[in-house]
Amino acid sequence: MDVPNVYGKLSLLQIGRRYCSEGEVISTHTHQDFFELTIVNGGEGVVISNGESYPIKSGESHLSIPCDIHEIRAGKNSKLEYDYFSFRFSEGDFNKELGKISRKLFGKSSRVFTDPKISTLLGNAISEFSSEKPYANEILENIFNQIAVYLIRDFNDVEHQAPKFSENEILCYQIMNYIDTHIYKIPSLESIAPRFNYNYSYLSNLFKKTTGKKLSDYFQSRKLDTAKVLILEKKYKITEIATMLGYSSPFSFSKAFKQKFGCSPKNIT
Repeated sequence: MDVPNVYGKLSLLQIGRRYCSEGEVISTHTHQDFFELTIVNGGEGVVISNGESYPIKSGESHLSIPCDIHEIRAGKNSKLEYDYFSFRFSEGDFNKELGKISRKLFGKSSRVFTDPKISTLLGNAISEFSSEKPYANEILENIFNQIAVYLIRDFNDVEHQAPKFSENEILCYQIMNYIDTHIYKIPSLESIAPRFNYNYSYLSNLFKKTTGKKLSDYFQSRKLDTAKVLILEKKYKITEIATMLGYSSPFSFSKAFKQKFGCSPKNIT
């Protein structure tokens, strides 16, 4: 994830095939600045993005966008086989078009779609990736570009059109996206205001008026959601997580965590 393979303007973070037993859970994890395709080849299950459940079965695909909190569950009575592909584009038209798709999926559009062309291409990419044959990189770059084109076409179809957003809604989305992708680097909400060329008071009032939620509550909620994922991953101590997310002390972190989730960080499951 830290050192992706680069194919033209695409950075490849993960690619592969997974086989899950009945009821198996791929635990909750946070996506950063990348997209991820999940393409089911057999069985059925549920993909959960940001608390929303998307039932998915063989032949269907799910698109996860940057900053999603993500989980996959095999059916209780069904095995689940799926291909996965995590990527981002650094610049160019594909990057712009995928950014538009993110804004569409920020609305009420479905994340699940069907496109056998993408399924076939990704299967070919997985095979080519492990082959070490001559010109594999050139072939993979072409395959990945084709997947991007089909993906953009699919989500520009009428059935995936989301309602148009006002300028205020777009600004709020940009603020939320900035918070999600810089969650470890924001010392205070006041510090983000200059990045949007407004003062904090204006942004705070606009956010509350547009979304019905306080900007400070959104920031706090996303920090705690991130903390929960980090705790469950068991890579850091709770005191380290509190520091990473800018809490003044482990006590203040524990208090906020318990208020949101109903238990202390040590007892989360």
